[in-house]
Amino acid sequence: MSKKPTNKLTGLEIGTYSIGSLGREVSNNCINVFFLAFLNIYMGLDVLVLTVAFVLAKLWDTVNDPMLAAMVNNSKKGRFGRFRPWMLLGAVLNCAALILCFYPVGFENVTLKYVYYIGLYIVWGMTFTIVDVPFWSMIPTIADTTEDRNNISSWSKLVGGFGGFVVSSIGTSLIIPKIAVTKGAPWAHFVLGITAGGMILCFMLVTVICNREKYDLPESKISLSEIFRLFKSNDQLRAYAVSYVLFVGGTTISLFQIIYVFIYYGDMGGLKYLSQGLGYTVFTAVACTGQGIAMIFYSLIVKKISREKIYGANYFMAVIGMTGLFFIFFLLKPEYSFLENSKAMWLNVILVALAGAFLMTSNGLNQIGSTVMIADVVDYGEWKTGQRSDSVIFSVQTLLTKFAGAIAMLIIGIGIKAARLPSIVQTFDETTQTFVYQFIFGNGEQISTGALDILRVFMFLVPIPLILAGYAVYRKKYWLYGERYDKIKREIDERRERAK
Repeated sequence: MSKKPTNKLTGLEIGTYSIGSLGREVSNNCINVFFLAFLNIYMGLDVLVLTVAFVLAKLWDTVNDPMLAAMVNNSKKGRFGRFRPWMLLGAVLNCAALILCFYPVGFENVTLKYVYYIGLYIVWGMTFTIVDVPFWSMIPTIADTTEDRNNISSWSKLVGGFGGFVVSSIGTSLIIPKIAVTKGAPWAHFVLGITAGGMILCFMLVTVICNREKYDLPESKISLSEIFRLFKSNDQLRAYAVSYVLFVGGTTISLFQIIYVFIYYGDMGGLKYLSQGLGYTVFTAVACTGQGIAMIFYSLIVKKISREKIYGANYFMAVIGMTGLFFIFFLLKPEYSFLENSKAMWLNVILVALAGAFLMTSNGLNQIGSTVMIADVVDYGEWKTGQRSDSVIFSVQTLLTKFAGAIAMLIIGIGIKAARLPSIVQTFDETTQTFVYQFIFGNGEQISTGALDILRVFMFLVPIPLILAGYAVYRKKYWLYGERYDKIKREIDERRERAK
């Protein structure tokens, strides 16, 4: 084992590593925000069939993710390290899968459409795992202290969150509205897929080129059967997993449906409650600002307030944010007596965005805290079993994030189906030589207030019990912080010194 470096992380290392997170989240958010709406609204596929299929796809991930993690964990460290080759390979494959996901196939057979898009969704998930697992597994090899881990985790999540804002804003305010008019909405989404795919490839390349593994940590050869025994033996991993999936599942239900709010509230009864396009960009900018501020100052906050208290408070912040959004949507008005209609529309956007910022701030703090926690769980597993399996344990975070997202999609699909929200069809206007879009209602009527009430309930009230249950598990079962963790970390370092 080489001598342990003593230098702290530099700003350049943190910056170039975080750029990779930007690429990751561009791909992730492109799928999360646009894929279901693309298939349901513009390709005419049934939302409930799709969401059920996405959940079933995650059952495959319960086997696939640990298998890929084992391959990464068992790979030999070469000239370019153990993780960077995997990250580059994953970026190339994920770029290709993302582009194909948004390709508007012309199959007349609807079954073939389902097979194509669901199959590509599964492939995208597998390739995202190849990027995600080694990316986060690399943290303990470049940051050994809690302070450095806090810094690189917070900046990676901050920059990654900005990646979500970038792809959402570019998609809704630039690519889709501009290209949809001349080429049609399906092809506009394809251009968005190409753009997002190119971004993950370029940004991950920066991380691969500019970073190297500085700490030679113990490696363990493991099999699939040992992976499940590892999960069984690590009680803190189990506590982390349950609390994490409940929180992420709950918040994702709300965040995934925002795009539907701007699509359907925008034309309720012909009244402009919310702006589409640029309105969604404003919402994302304001909401993400709260998340960004929290992430930027996370390292300073944890010096004043213990990390475990901040993490616990996130659950209640999310509940408050969702409750606020629920009531704000009941108070939205097409016009205010003291404002012009156009100004009233933007006031609605700002009100929703400010409430969303509260939820996004909670989500941002949770992302950083959970990433540091999983790194600590890796240390705990080494302390308890003598076996350090970075990639396997970090794969749990990837698996849980995707599984929570799939559960959220299922609930969203049920809500959209129950609300009987209409599909949108495009027709080509020969006079203007442009595509025009209109809602197609099953009953020939406008969107009812009752339908939007159903959407509100599924969006903001259904997730609250999940989040409160997540807090209960975290509070009762997770204890890996403070003096107890510091003692474990000291014992690990002493063991490594004796093993030299």
